[in-house]
Parts: sequence; structure tokens; C-alpha cells
Amino acid sequence: MGEATRESQDHSGGQRMSLQLASNAPGFASMSGAVAATSSQVASSASLGFRALPRAGQAYVGAVILVGAVTFAAYVPNFTPQPWLFVGLLLWTVAASLWKVGLPVGRITGSSLSVANSANIMTLLLLGPGHAVVTAVAGTCMQCYYRASEPTPLHRTLFSMATTAITMAASGVVYAALGGIFGSTEMVGLARPLVGAIATYFFVNTALVAGAVGIATGRTAWDTWRRDFLWIGASFTVAATSGAVAAVVIARGEHWKAVLILAPIYLAYRTYDVFVGRLDDERRYAEEASLLHQQTLTALRQAHAAERELAAEKERLARTIKEMAQLQLLRDELLERERVARTHAEEASRIKDQFLAAVSHELRTPLSAILGWADMLRREMLPPPSRDRAAQTIYQSAKRQAQLIDDLLDVSRITSGKLRLDRSAIDLRDPVQDAIQIVQPSGEAKGVRMIVDIDPAAVPVFGDAARMQQVTWNLLSNAVKFTPEGGVVRVSLARSATGADLRVSDSGSGISADFLPRVFDAFRQEDASTTRVQPGLGLGLSIVKSLVEAHGGSITAHSEGADRGATFIARFPLRTTMERSAPAVTGPLPSAESAIRLDGITVLVVDDDESSREVIAAHLTCAHATVVTAASAANAYELLRERSFDVLLADISMPEEDGYSFIRRVRSGIVPHAVFTPAAALTAFAREDDRRQAFEAGFQLHLPKPVEGPLLISTVANLHRCRAATA
Repeated sequence: MGEATRESQDHSGGQRMSLQLASNAPGFASMSGAVAATSSQVASSASLGFRALPRAGQAYVGAVILVGAVTFAAYVPNFTPQPWLFVGLLLWTVAASLWKVGLPVGRITGSSLSVANSANIMTLLLLGPGHAVVTAVAGTCMQCYYRASEPTPLHRTLFSMATTAITMAASGVVYAALGGIFGSTEMVGLARPLVGAIATYFFVNTALVAGAVGIATGRTAWDTWRRDFLWIGASFTVAATSGAVAAVVIARGEHWKAVLILAPIYLAYRTYDVFVGRLDDERRYAEEASLLHQQTLTALRQAHAAERELAAEKERLARTIKEMAQLQLLRDELLERERVARTHAEEASRIKDQFLAAVSHELRTPLSAILGWADMLRREMLPPPSRDRAAQTIYQSAKRQAQLIDDLLDVSRITSGKLRLDRSAIDLRDPVQDAIQIVQPSGEAKGVRMIVDIDPAAVPVFGDAARMQQVTWNLLSNAVKFTPEGGVVRVSLARSATGADLRVSDSGSGISADFLPRVFDAFRQEDASTTRVQPGLGLGLSIVKSLVEAHGGSITAHSEGADRGATFIARFPLRTTMERSAPAVTGPLPSAESAIRLDGITVLVVDDDESSREVIAAHLTCAHATVVTAASAANAYELLRERSFDVLLADISMPEEDGYSFIRRVRSGIVPHAVFTPAAALTAFAREDDRRQAFEAGFQLHLPKPVEGPLLISTVANLHRCRAATA
């Protein structure tokens, strides 16, 4: 039954953030928030400022102040038909606001309760919402500053005045909407609009205050309203009803009867004042009793100190013995862990050294052949019959190095999770047969007989045809490599009810039982010594396992032991109904074709490496293309301004300006007639990220070096056809 000045505080990072809300909270509202604070916190006015609030609190308070200001401006009356009555109600509201008591809970926050809400209801019923807004705001302002326990920041006063204005305006709207007549002297028909106005007053005012308190204290608005405001509804109803009765009495001209309303209001005020005083006494008595209790406990503790110390000494001795035993166990466990970790580290170091040695060996071996034959060709030391053999050896050695690099890149993509699969609906027989055609000549040259058994019915799967061919090629190459002359390699492809089984078996050296569980590990070889017979890095089967699992399949290896052959079985899931409807994804690279002529096609090759420019130009010139080379991007711009080209081939890594920047400037129109010239990136950067970045920059194709001649010629031909189709 009254009006409450509300403040809360929040401790965050050792600083006090408080919010005092002087509002028309009806009834003697309870106080929530901090119930105690240090004197330094109370004395620090800076901690009560607007910036001390959290951002949500600042936004909320600012919004309420803005709405309240607009509401106050909209409701200020232009004239007062009963000025003396208005002045009297204004004085009564201000006086009622000063008639307040402080709460014992968190008294340091300056929380107080007043009985101004009865005056606000009287003003609303007698003069309407406009005058009620003015008197209520004035009373709230006085309540904030009169006998305040600490300085009141401006933003809290403005917030309290804003909530009062919004509350009175909302109560007036509801009162009028329910048929209430301002200044009426009749009690008949007053109940329904009065109940609506009182309920609106209560809910709007307490909800606004609860929202601010909840933000400042870290609680929800509902929890704050339910715990701190809901219980005051009854007292508020009594106060508001008393104000309404007084308003009717005054409207009838019976002013002296209205004075009698002060009696119950004053009685309630004195009751709560006495109640608050008793709470203070009880709190003081409780503190004294607590002090006596603590002193008694201290005496008892001192009386039993010797006994406890003796027992504690025994416990410490027992704990020390137990801890020593535990430390010994922990020491033994740590020593065992250290031994295991050292063993693993030594094994990893050994594997790393073996891998580096194998990489060096596998790269240097073909490089030695390349350098040796190339040097003899350069010095013209070879007779004509040996030159073809030299060229073939150089070509095969370079392809071997390229395959090693591709395997290393595949392992890098797999371990980094960037392996890309261009999935489509395919017949698994096609990539398997293509791989067989590639490996079969090398098997025949070694004297290994290959037996093929492929299911005559289609084997539909959903996957990357190129990767499927790579899986088959790796398994067949591995079988041929470990099968001696005169041996047999069997490859079969059959479908079952749930999947497709690709089986590759050989009659070669087999796999020992110790190495069989690690046969798919990367960089693992059964014979890693310098006397091993078979070359390689130990990556092929690891790549096969990753590719098969990426397609949702599985692979297993079986062997009866040394010199008894080995069998690898790769199982792939058949294409489902959903996968059949998926669109095919085709790769961006054209197929390598032979005997393609590039008559009339002009090509600009941009590469800072002279050897790369010359070999690319030689391949294209052999196909009858007109080739112009540039050693830098700047040189390429000059050539593009002088003439038009049908196709651009550019390196990525170049000094001063790289290929990405070059193609972006070309596409942006630095040379207008070259904006739509098709271009391909020829680069040693072969990662998936490099490929994506090349497409984003403006290239149509990405070809990793080294590029075989037929594929390079086919690429230029396809790019030229694309330009002709879009011209």
C-alpha cells in the first residue's frame, strides 16, 4: 500500500553495480538484491553511475526513459479546469511521497516505501490521466531525493519518473476503455473500470521495475516480479480502493469525509513502521546471540584442542605413510609410462628416419637416371640408337617421380581431411577395366599372367570414377610388383545383394603374420632395410584404404604367410535409390587425347621459369599452335595490349605479381579485349585449396605440373572450343 523506491546491486569483478529505481511500485514492496555492502562501496558514487550497469541494463533503462518522456509530453494537459483541486492533489501526492519508511533489508541501498499511490489513483479519477501523470511524476522525483541514504544518480531518477508516467498513462487508458468516467460521483458502474485500472497500475509499474532489477542482479524479470512484488498485490488493492473512495467523496463535495481516509492509511504506515523497527531489533538480538554462540563454540574448541591435536598427529602420521606408498606406486607408474613413451618416440623417430631415407632414395634413383641420360644427350655422347632409349628412360623416371609426389599429396589431403571426391552414378566395371588395361602391359613385360573375372551384369555404385580406378590400379600394381616371373595375378569383380566385391590376389611373396595387421599403415614396409628388393614409400595401400573408406566401403588383407601370396578384398556399397537420382559431378580437366592439331590457335604462356616456358611452348608448337611466351605478368600485359590471344596459360608462383593477381586484373578489364579469354593455371601447387583459389581468381582450369603433352594440347583445344561456343 504505497510507493517504493527500489535499488539493487550486483557484484561483478569486485565492483558494485547498483540500480535504484524510485517508482510507483504499489504497496510496501519487498527489497531484493544485496543485503550488505562495505562502506567503501556505499561511499563510491561512481559505482552507482549509468556506466556501471551492464549493456542490457543501459539499453533497457534508456528505452524506458525515452518512452516515459514521450508519454509525459503527450499527456501534459494544456489547461486545468480545477486549478485549486489540482494544486491540492499535487501537494498531497508530494506529501504522501515523503511519508515513507526505509527497509531494513539492504538499508544501505536507500530503499524506501511510500503511500503516494493512493494520491495517484485519486488524481486519476478526479482530473484524468493527464493531471495524474504530472502529479505522480512530481511525487516520484521528491521521493528519490528526500532523506535519501546515498546520492541518487540522475538516470535512476529519470527512470523512476518514466515508469510512473507510463504506469499512469496505461491505467488511464484501461480505465477509460472499460467505461470509467473521470470526475464521476457515482459508485455504480465504477467497480469494473476501477479494478482494471488498479490491476494495470500494479502490473505495469511492478513489471517495469522488476525488469530493471532483474537485469542488474542477473535474475529473470519473472523471478524478480514473483518473489519481490507479487505478495504486495493485496495491500496495493486496499490502498488503491481507499484512494478511489476518497476520489468519489471529493467529487461529491464532501471534502472533510475524505480526510477520514487518512486514518487507515496512517494506521497502515505506523504498523509497517513498527514492524520494521521490530525487524531491526530482532536482527540486532540475532547478531548478539550469534556472537555469544561463537564465543561458546570457541571455548569448546579450546577445551578439545589437545585431544584433536593428538588425533590429528596420528592421522598425519598415517597419511604420511600412505602418501609415501602412493608416491612409490606413482613413481613406478611414471617410470613405466616414460619407458613406453620413450619406446614409442624411438619407434616414431625410426619410422621417420626410414621414411626420409626412402623418400630420398625413391626420388634420387630416377633423378640419377634423368641427370645421367640428359647429360649424355646434352654432350651428344650417345649414338642415334641409344638416344631413343635415353629419352624413354628419362620419361619413365620423371613419371615415377611424379607418381611419388602425387602419393605424398594424396596422403597430405587424407590426413588434413581435404580429400575431394567427384561423386557420380557409375558402373564400377568401367574404372576397374581401365585400371587393368593400364597395368596389364607391365605385368606381361614381367612375365606375370593376369586372370580377369568381371561380372557381366552392371555393378552400379555412387563414387568418384578416377579414385575407383586409382584403388584398382594400386592393388594391381602392388600385386604385380610382389609377384615373381611366371606368377599369376587374379582380379575379380562381383556384385552381391548388399555390395560390390573387388578381389585382387597374387601368387607372390605374401605377407607375414606379424606385419599383416599393419599392412595398411602409412610409411610402413615389411622390409625397410637397405637390402630390400622392392622400391616404394609404403603409401599405396594406405591411400587405397582411405579411398575405399571415403566411399563408404571397407578393405581387408589375407595371406597364408611368406611365399604363399596375398589377397585384398575391397567392398563397396551398391548405389541406392537416393543416390541414383543424384546428379553426376564431372571434373574440370579434359581427357588426354593424341593427334590433336591446334592450327590457327594463338597461345600466351606466362611463366618465370625459362625451362617450363620452353617445354610448354615446344609441346604446343608441335601441335601447330602459335605460341608467345612472357617471363612475368608485366611482360604479359604488354603482349596482351599488342595483340589478341585465343588461350592463356599462366603459372601461379611468379616474382612481383603472381598468377592469381594477374588473372584478376585481366578479368577486371586492364586489357579490355582480353577480359573473356579462357585461361588455365599451370602450377606446381597441386592442393585442393590451390585448385579452388585458382577457380575463384578467374581461371577455367587448374593443371598441376608436370603436365603431359597430350593432356596440355587437349586442354588448349577444349579451352578454345569453349571460347568459340560462347563467342
